[in-house]
Amino acid sequence: MLKDTIEALEIDFQKAIIDNYKLKDGLYVRVGKEVEYFIYKAPKKENSNDIGLKDLEGNIRANDYEWFAKRDYLSVYLNSNKALDPPKKKIHNNNYLTLFSKAKEFSLENKEHFATKLYDNLKDFKSFTKKEEIEVVKSFYDYIFDEQRQKDVEAKKRKFLEIFDEVVKKKELIKEGEYIKIFFDEDLEIYEKEAQIYYALKIYNKIETVEQMEGSIYGLSDFNMGLNAKKPYLEHKTRGFSLPFMVKKDEVFEIKELFDFLKYQNNFLETKATRDKSGIFFVKHSSNDQAEIVDFDIVVKEPELEKEFVFKEYLHCTPEDEVIKDYTTLFHKVDAIFYNGTLQNNLFGEVYSKLPNRLQNLILLTRDAMLVLKKAEIKPLLYINKKYADEFILNHLRQDRFNKAKEALNLKLSLLAYEGEEVNIKQTLQNIEHKIESLEELTSEEFFVLSGQIIKYLLDKSKKSDKKADMIEPYLRAGKTKKLKQEIETLFFTYKHEIPLNFKKFNNALALIEGYETDEKVQKDKLLVGLLSENIFYKKDGK
Repeated sequence: MLKDTIEALEIDFQKAIIDNYKLKDGLYVRVGKEVEYFIYKAPKKENSNDIGLKDLEGNIRANDYEWFAKRDYLSVYLNSNKALDPPKKKIHNNNYLTLFSKAKEFSLENKEHFATKLYDNLKDFKSFTKKEEIEVVKSFYDYIFDEQRQKDVEAKKRKFLEIFDEVVKKKELIKEGEYIKIFFDEDLEIYEKEAQIYYALKIYNKIETVEQMEGSIYGLSDFNMGLNAKKPYLEHKTRGFSLPFMVKKDEVFEIKELFDFLKYQNNFLETKATRDKSGIFFVKHSSNDQAEIVDFDIVVKEPELEKEFVFKEYLHCTPEDEVIKDYTTLFHKVDAIFYNGTLQNNLFGEVYSKLPNRLQNLILLTRDAMLVLKKAEIKPLLYINKKYADEFILNHLRQDRFNKAKEALNLKLSLLAYEGEEVNIKQTLQNIEHKIESLEELTSEEFFVLSGQIIKYLLDKSKKSDKKADMIEPYLRAGKTKKLKQEIETLFFTYKHEIPLNFKKFNNALALIEGYETDEKVQKDKLLVGLLSENIFYKKDGK
């Protein structure tokens, strides 16, 4: 999974990370031919363009921020459990080119501790005594014991001890809980090489998982994986090799870059499949400043729909039909119409609590299927449409969004048509008008569509300046046709004074409704079609 993700993204991870990287507040020291001091304070506004890095004279040093950020990223330790100086854990960096420590720890009492752990220890990594650690160190032997590196470690130690007292005096410029960070002015390539040794020793889940196979070092990645006595179910109990998976030493740093990159991304990422290459889709969750991949899939289908989806204009909401050719556009169309644009930000985790309860429930019931739509599979959406489309329509009506309810009905019928279940509202209304004229008996579907037409026409007669959608609730709650007819009769007597006596079409329609004798369950979907479609009682030939 991890290798597939890295290959599919084709991103310069380190550049993307640095573009979002945030230094920690404190005193920054660059040691080269001269010793330079800077103060960093994070901007108070999250989206501020303020760099926050200044020299001791108060001058903004924007060009130096990236220099520090790149080296800081390569030098920071993984976490306190993987510090270089257990059990004290006063050193928060991972190489001899830097020292990161809280200001309160930066004192003469700790001077020897820092020198020993950073230089004496990292000169030959002699404190790493476990057999697995020794194997890792051996794999870097030529680099670690190169004569030039050995001399450089000693030179850096002498310089560190030389400037230490001067740096201590600068503590008063920052708070005790802020950092003092010392950087030697060296090329990034050297920082990367030193970091790789640390990561090879510390980044695996447990050093005991490290094994040498075919001349290479492998271990269990600590990213997206936990393996301890409380999680024995992750092990493979029935094979000789029990670890879930292993990562080659040379790939460890690349995997770290992937997860550091993900930390700054939205909850999901995707790359499109093409004829020549599969895509990927994955969902990530962040906690404790770490990213975790919680869903991953290889997408083999191209982003284009196998068959074009036509958003048809059944109810005259928009001027013309809309042709949709790809899954992403279809996802956003469904989100905008069914979910009123709320799904995109509620695909993961808790649903926003201020949304209507019915919509919250609909999101929880359907969002997994909508995620599959993002992976280029339409079948779950077609299932949602059949099972929940009417609930989305009703939600719009209950929120007084009549036009949005019409759009939702258009979407529902368009999705049914995509499956081959074409609905012809215009023809149904023409058949109803013919039967009103001839007083022929209605079919079950025609009864509910006509009921919706009558209800909408009568509700329009209300003189209320603020007509609320809850006016239709009694008809939506009616369980059987007998109850529905009673509600329509009550509505008629409320507004009959607004209807001309010689309105033959309406009178005949009401007679057909009253004469319908089958006491069956109310078909809400057909009732909604009648409520939302063009009303036959407003046609010019209506009298």
